[in-house]
Amino acid sequence: MAETTEKKSFRAGAYAVIAGVVVAAVLVLITIFAFTTRYTAFSPEKVAQAYVDTIVQTGDGYNAYKNALVSKNAKFGDFIRNAYMKPYVNDDGVEQADFVGTGSEDEAAALDKVYSTMYDYYVELLNTYGLDDYDAVFSNYFAKLSEVRKEVYGDEYMDTDYMFGAFESNVLTYGQSLTGTQRVFASDEKTIIQEQSTGVYQTMFGTEQDVEVDVLVNDKKKTVVEKQLVYKFTTTVKECTELSAEELEAYIADYSARIKPVAESGEAKADSFNLVDDAKSSMISAFEKLDCSEDITSVAKCTVDVTLEDGTVIATQELYVVEIGNSWYVDNTNVDTSGLYLAK
Repeated sequence: MAETTEKKSFRAGAYAVIAGVVVAAVLVLITIFAFTTRYTAFSPEKVAQAYVDTIVQTGDGYNAYKNALVSKNAKFGDFIRNAYMKPYVNDDGVEQADFVGTGSEDEAAALDKVYSTMYDYYVELLNTYGLDDYDAVFSNYFAKLSEVRKEVYGDEYMDTDYMFGAFESNVLTYGQSLTGTQRVFASDEKTIIQEQSTGVYQTMFGTEQDVEVDVLVNDKKKTVVEKQLVYKFTTTVKECTELSAEELEAYIADYSARIKPVAESGEAKADSFNLVDDAKSSMISAFEKLDCSEDITSVAKCTVDVTLEDGTVIATQELYVVEIGNSWYVDNTNVDTSGLYLAK
């Protein structure tokens, strides 16, 4: 049966139970439901679907890696921290610019300048490499961020929180440029903290529909109906077939040939930055853990379609999902997701 997901809202119902045995049964069912819906790793179809859905909905190839082999032995964030941020971290005894932490206009202006400059560079990297080549993206991005921070702030300071803040802000901004945004009010219901915007996907795929939106009328928030461009993407696993024993053996051999040079590159990378002690060992370990060739027990080839509401297929993604233990992961060393970045 094909796996299908759509972006929907969910409203929980209220249930009244009397007998203790019924309560126990309901709790068991709720636990099973929560487990199976939150954790996709036990189904190759769901892993493939989640990976594609994350990218296609907002162009977010960064968070898609949570479903990939690169995150098998460490969280993707920890991998990035150890493999790409360590050379630039300089948070021990290095003074920051005087305005940092003041909440002043100078601090806000500096942060905006860095984020906007890095956003343009992020889009450039995305168009040049795509996030399938995370090594090129992160290597170049953090080197550039270090330069831009020094130019704008006038200090030598850098920590991982700042680096993640800049990168993840760029990821979010890029996603919003595709999906568009709704107007958001502050708690006083008269201060607008986010303006409404039309996204690229709305222009490309949207049809004009009546939508309830919040507007400011006589200095008060009011809900009205406006015409907006509306679209919906649905991802469906069209096919997912496990490889035969012979095919599996050949696939693992090919995967091993792809991953071993990467896994063995950590020491050379660390030496190129003159890293020592913990920073060096952390980088070496981060890359070594990428090699999962001895742990793969099964591989499935999956095909995922992306469709509009009228059934029009706008993208088809082929990928391989590998099983290690009881969990499945997308093999990020053998996938080209460029077709999922529909804005291109």
